[in-house]
Formats: sequence, structure tokens, C-alpha cells
Amino acid sequence: MRMKKKEPKPSEQIAEFLNFIDQCERAYRIAYDEVSREDKRVQDLLHEVELAQNAAERNRAAARLQKSRRWRRENKDTVLYYKSVVDFFSEKGNRNTLNQMRQLLGRQRKEEEYVNSERIYYPRAEKAG
Repeated sequence: MRMKKKEPKPSEQIAEFLNFIDQCERAYRIAYDEVSREDKRVQDLLHEVELAQNAAERNRAAARLQKSRRWRRENKDTVLYYKSVVDFFSEKGNRNTLNQMRQLLGRQRKEEEYVNSERIYYPRAEKAG
């Protein structure tokens, strides 16, 4: 039985899931790196506030500090948003399952290509004549 044309192929659904996992991992890692970068930047900004020569300099440094802390919070929230998914697929057994799903995707695509290809039947018995 062939699937209806409007329904996504199994390979498309598998690929969509694998892409989702990859996207979660990318977003997590980028945000995690940003949190770390902002942690370092905070120290620089605190020293700017401490060593400011006047109120205007201190206010500019404090404004940059506030902006940095907000950016850090946004990235920390992103880390938390994806953490459970990333942690789950980082576990050895689950990572192996993910790798097996990638292999499954390749096999499924080959099967779909075969099912959707133009096939020709060649009779196996000689024609009786």
C-alpha cells in the first residue's frame, strides 16, 4: 500500500526529528558559550565601574553591565530550554539510538527510492509457445 501524496514520507519525518535534535544541540552550545563569554565580560565591566573617573563614565559602564547581564540571562534561559533534550541524547545508550536512527534514515530513503522508482517486471519462465 502506497502512502497518500499529502502525507510526509517516513524518511521526511525521521529527518525532521534528527534535524530537531541537531538544532537543539546547536542552540544549546551557542548559548552555553555566550553565557561563559558574558561571565568573563562581567568582570571587565565591574572593573570599569570600579575604576571610573567620574559619574558619566561609571554610568556608561553600568549601562553596558546591565546590557551584558540581560544578554547573559537570555542565553542562560536558552541553555535551560534545551538542556533536557541535549542531556538525554548525550547519554551513551541514547546517543547510540540517535546514531542508529541516522542509519535507519539512509536505509529508509533507499527503500522509498526503490518503491517510487519505475520498475519493470521480467518474466522468469519461458514463454510457452
